[in-house]
This record gives sequence, C-alpha cells and structure tokens, in this order.
Amino acid sequence: MAGLIPQEQAGARLDQPDDYAVRARRLGLPFVPEVQLDAGSRADVDAIKRGEFAKSPGSDGAAFIAPSEASMPDVLHWLAAHPGARRQLSVTTPTALREGLMQAGSRGFVEAAVQRLATRFPDLSARRIVTLAQVATGVVAVAGVAAALYVWPLPTLIAINLIGAFFFFGVSVLRFIAAGFAARRDLAKEVEDANGDDEEGDLPTYTILVPLLNEAALVEELVVALDGLDWPRDRLDIKLIVEADDAATLAAAHAVAGRPPYEVVVVPPAAPRTKPKALAYALPFARGDYVTVYDAEDHPHPRQLREAHAVFARSEPDLACLQAPLLVDNGSASLLARLFAIEYAALFDGLLPTLAALGMPLPLGGTSNHFRRDVLEEVGGWDPYNVTEDADMGVRLARFGYRTATITLPTFEEAPATLWPWIKQRTRWFKGWMQTWLVHTRRPWRLARELGWRGLLGFNLFGTGLIVSALVHPIYLVTVFAVVTDPLDLWGDGGAFASMVVGLNLFNLFAGYTAMAALGLRTLELRGRERDGRALVLLPVYWLVMSFASYRALFHLLIKPHRWEKTPHRGRRERTPRPKAIRAPRRSEGNSG
Repeated sequence: MAGLIPQEQAGARLDQPDDYAVRARRLGLPFVPEVQLDAGSRADVDAIKRGEFAKSPGSDGAAFIAPSEASMPDVLHWLAAHPGARRQLSVTTPTALREGLMQAGSRGFVEAAVQRLATRFPDLSARRIVTLAQVATGVVAVAGVAAALYVWPLPTLIAINLIGAFFFFGVSVLRFIAAGFAARRDLAKEVEDANGDDEEGDLPTYTILVPLLNEAALVEELVVALDGLDWPRDRLDIKLIVEADDAATLAAAHAVAGRPPYEVVVVPPAAPRTKPKALAYALPFARGDYVTVYDAEDHPHPRQLREAHAVFARSEPDLACLQAPLLVDNGSASLLARLFAIEYAALFDGLLPTLAALGMPLPLGGTSNHFRRDVLEEVGGWDPYNVTEDADMGVRLARFGYRTATITLPTFEEAPATLWPWIKQRTRWFKGWMQTWLVHTRRPWRLARELGWRGLLGFNLFGTGLIVSALVHPIYLVTVFAVVTDPLDLWGDGGAFASMVVGLNLFNLFAGYTAMAALGLRTLELRGRERDGRALVLLPVYWLVMSFASYRALFHLLIKPHRWEKTPHRGRRERTPRPKAIRAPRRSEGNSG
C-alpha cells in the first residue's frame, strides 16, 4: 500500500487537514486528525520522514494513509482491488502520521539519541568526563605541585602565576586583534555580498529545531517570530521539541503548531535532561538539507535563512556551519543585562568572525547556528552529555576537517536581567567548556594532528584561555588591592623577580580590561549601540562575578557534571527598542563609493 503513495514534498502547503478530509470522502474512508498506533508498530525514520503510511501490528491492525492528490487514482484503484482493506484503513495528514510513528517508536529513538555519539565516537563523548589516563595524569600533577609548594613555595607560586598570565594575556591579544578586525568590517557590504536573488524554486527545505522546556508563555511569541522568516513555507520544517512531562509547554505547542510547517516532537523522559539530548532526539526526523537551532526567546532576522543559504551555496563543501550573531535586546532591563549585551557584541561581532578569518575552531553559540545536515549527522550530532554542546560542536567539526564561518543578520535574544539566573547560566557555560576541554584533550597528539597548529592555537587561546582567565582574575584583583594598601612590602617581598611578577599581573589586568573595552566599543559601534558602552566601567565587577561562576562550575563538574541549569525567560517582556541590524559604515564627505 505504501508504494502507491509517492513521497510528499517535505513542505507545508500539501499538509492541510481540510484537503485530506476531502480526499477521505472521495475515497469513502474515515478521516482522523490524530493517529494512535499500538506498541510494535513499524516506526523507522524513513517512514516518519515520508509521512505516507502506518499500520499497527497484526493482520487486523488499524492502518493509516496520507495520500497526495497525485496519488489519488492509484489509491482508488488499489481499494477497488482490495475492498476488505476499507475496514482497517483511515485517512490522516502526514504530520499526524509522523507524530504517531514517532510516539510508537519513542523509546528506541530516545535510546539511540542518548547513545549515538558515545557509540560511534566514544573518545568524543562527555558521557565519561575523565578517562583513567586523565585521572592518573591529574593525580601526578597535583601531587607534583603540592610537593613543589612544600619545597620551593615562592618559585612554585611564581611558576603557576606565569602559566595563568600566559593564557590571560593570550586572550587579551586575541581581543585586540578582533577589535582591529571589527574596525575594518562593513556589515552592509557583507550582507550585500552574501545575499543573492534566489529563485523560489531553487531553495531547499530548511529544518528549524526549537527545544522548549517550561516555556509555555513564550510559544505564541516564538511562532510569530518564526512566521516572519522569509523562506517559502512549503520548504520549512519547524520542529518544536518538548519534553513529555512538560504538560504546559506541550499544550501551548499543540495549540499553535497544529498547522504546517510546524510539528511537535515529544521527547520521552530519559537522562540526561539536557538541551542537546532533545536536539539529538529530533535530528533524525529533520527533513531539510540544512538545519538551524533557535531558542524559545529568539527573534531571528527575517532574511537570516536566506543569507545562510547564499553563503553555503557559494562556498566549498568543507564549510559545514555558519554562526549568526546574537544581539541582546533587553539591555535596558538592568546593568547586568547591558554588560551581557556588550559581551555578546564582542563575541559574535568580534571574536568569532576573527577566529573564522584566522581558520581557527569556533565555539558556537547555543542558537542560530546553521548546519549542512549531512555533515551534522556525519560527525555524530550533538553530545547529549555536554552542557555546552555548541562549543563542543565547533571543535568537533574542526577535528573532522570542516570549517565554520559567520554571517551578519542577527538573532535578537533576551539576557538574564538578575544575578542568580545569570550565575546559573554562566556556571553551566563554564562547566561545559571544562567538559569540552577534558573531552578533546584525552588524546593530545591526535588533537594536534587533526586541528593543525593554527587550530590548536585557537583552541587553547579561546577555550583554555577563557577558563584560566576567569579563574585567575581574582588573583590579579588581590594584587591590585595589596599594591594599594601596602606597596613597599609587596614589591620588596621575594626579591626582584617576584616584583616583576607583581608588575606582570598589574600589566595583564590593565591589558585585559583595555582589550575588552576596545573590542566591546568597536563591536557596539557596528550596530549603532555606542551608548551601551558606558556600562564598561563596571567590567571589573562583572568579571569578578564571572570568576565566582567559574569556581562554582569547577565544583559542579565534580559533583553533578551533566546537570542542566535551565535559564528562565520571562516572555512577553518589555524589550529595548531594537537596534538596527546593520549599521552603514562612516564615509568621508564626497566619497560616493
């Protein structure tokens, strides 16, 4: 029976319940809007993607079809030849069939999602945080440092300080380079170069994955934002991914997503309870050639998919991922949110484009990254056990020989406006970066071979550097306090070399603040947000709280490595008037170019 129904285009315009109800009447069959399949029903991924036919087990099991208009003559002919099948057969929509099949096979699908990466590439999975070799190395290193502190306390402290200073200064240098790169950017020209006049018929199907957890209040607002995307609706495949026990979000999703191109993907309860587990569960059902991820609070620029597709279309196949910039649009909610907005500007309009230009791995953002789906599946998809699956994915793509680049049209996001949600979010980020570092340094020589010297430098400057910088920042502030309160005693204690180390700490701190300020101001200017830069006077306090989160992350890594601390979002919030997505560059008078 399934062979009589040609595969529907993976789009939305054919998947209308009224159309299928009319076809059911023409066939003399009942129409059902929902499909319930018994346990043991055939539920493979290809059948789900097609959404054509499903049957409960047994010769008398209920069967469901979703015939296209083109297949109607063949279905009528088949029914005439098999009249007894009418008592088992009903007509439904492809969406209802897919949901029924997913539900029937949910237990197997969720087990596959959790185990996929760990089975295919065990060395790249964070299911096991540390290996026996890493534990042994760590024990030896800690014992060696403890012994050195006992025998040569001051030289050992100076050596530890110098290692921290190397990474701290390396991040500052990277920020200075990014500030110079940002000063030369012309966002308007970048968008003009990237966007072509795509013919509607040439556009592929695009899958959008949106993981939702306890976000019923945001679903309606989210759908409005996604409805504004400039992409043919019959070539959109939007999946709202909801945990099975999140009743409120499920109800909200079904209320607004009962029409194409939306589908609700229900994730059965299974550990770990993380966003990447939900994404890994939904990925096999993606019908698009390209896949992107948005969060519940996201408002992507309407033409972001167009820009991403245009860049992919004119690039070599080794370009696997494009990261869109994230812009905070509730910066007026608090000083904390404004500092977060500066940090995001520096990261997404400064550091990431610079890393891409230098050919280094990109630690992706958790949203608005666009993938070639075949590459995403090739590298194993998201790691359900890594709480910063985005950073891990950026490194893993580079290890497989793929490039990641950036695009220009942004996604507007909400920043945590109060301290405790911000600390929990930042704790999760630091913990995930630590997980990522531990995973990818299990075999350091292999890592160096796969990344090359440039990629390895980028991995250590950004990944290792940000962790170390956050951990040592309080030491630098203590140095400043000690210099101010008792400068003669500090400078004189330990001799000339120790005094030089004190001077290095002070220089490093000044360079770090200066680099961040320069990069933040340059990138704010790109989007016409210079006034937000006044919050940079609080950068020392912001970094100090960040350091607290890094030490909290280290503690959580030891006791609850896979726990996902969810960042709450308010929904229907008052946001700052959104800045222009693109700011035209300043031109001298009389310059027509």
